[in-house]
Amino acid sequence: MNKMFKVLAATAISASMIATAVVPAFAEEANDNWKVAILTGTVSQGEEEFRAAEKAIATYGEEHIVTATYPDNFMSEMETTVSQIVSFASDPDVKAIVMCQAVPGAKAGFDKVREMGRDDILMIAGTPQEDPDVIAAAADVVMYADEAAQGDTIMEKCAEWGIDVFIHYSFPRHMAMELIVARHELLQANADALGIELVDVTAPDPTAEAGLSASQQFILEDVPQQLAKYEGKKVAFFTTNCGMQPSLQTACLDEPNAYYPQPCCPSPYHAFPATLGLELEIGGDDAAALEQIAAKLAEHDAVGRFSTWPSPVAMTIIEVGVEYAKAYIDGEVTEKNDGAKLAEMLNDKADGAKVANYTDAKGNTIDNYYTILLSPVSFEDYLK
Repeated sequence: MNKMFKVLAATAISASMIATAVVPAFAEEANDNWKVAILTGTVSQGEEEFRAAEKAIATYGEEHIVTATYPDNFMSEMETTVSQIVSFASDPDVKAIVMCQAVPGAKAGFDKVREMGRDDILMIAGTPQEDPDVIAAAADVVMYADEAAQGDTIMEKCAEWGIDVFIHYSFPRHMAMELIVARHELLQANADALGIELVDVTAPDPTAEAGLSASQQFILEDVPQQLAKYEGKKVAFFTTNCGMQPSLQTACLDEPNAYYPQPCCPSPYHAFPATLGLELEIGGDDAAALEQIAAKLAEHDAVGRFSTWPSPVAMTIIEVGVEYAKAYIDGEVTEKNDGAKLAEMLNDKADGAKVANYTDAKGNTIDNYYTILLSPVSFEDYLK
């Protein structure tokens, strides 16, 4: 299958990156009052990001890490998100802002920070929901799991399982996002090549008036209906939304013909603890977490029907974002966009990660937009 990435060379720094290099003025003097601000979703929308922010506080202390959350209904409360970003920048000690997920409002907030004259602030956007060229123009560094290339890796896992039907749950807001569309197109192309029937099902948007609970209930009711419709066939289920993952995992768990190739933000911690009743230290020992998940899946005869990535990319983005920001503040990183250093840090956190600059469908490469790709796990490998 065609791969939509090329690994970022460890020594490659583009000319545009050099041209826009900015040496932080504050790096010339010791600054014990530095702060990195982290903006995440709430536990209900993105627990991994929330816990990663907590972990940063535990590492560097509340005197250096400030955190906040954007509203669950961020689409209708965009001004609240923008105001929070501006509030961070109003503190002269804040030298970097790390936002993950970078929901709509990120670009507007970052633009306002620039309008405030805070060119000294390093702005990092993780898992953006605004188009690549839009968010890349506002942020200094953008990081995202390689959604487009997942169109290959997901279908490779489905081919391994012998899947007959692939159910793709999403909604118009997500299907207007460039990378989600690119992944869907590759999923469709690969499904056609493999003889897998891909079925698009529109679910309620969790940010709509009915809220997340309506979306979760829809999944719980629709999965059995799809399995009945395709009785006797192996059916893989995938949804583009974080909040729907627990419901989708639950609906697939005890159905012998239901397969779950990965969460939308693949990780050992994305919904698995809640679904399986596990108390995992989110962001702790990934291999140990995978072993516990495998043991629980075995109790439901589901070990060979579930997969994910071996490391939590969303948490890695925040952890690396904070470390990169600290190195920038200390003057160890002298450019806001140092691709080689970023790739090195990402591989230190997620061994084997394939890091690349994003290239859109027209062949345009964005030098400060980085995608991260890991290979899916087989839970059979983690059974003791």
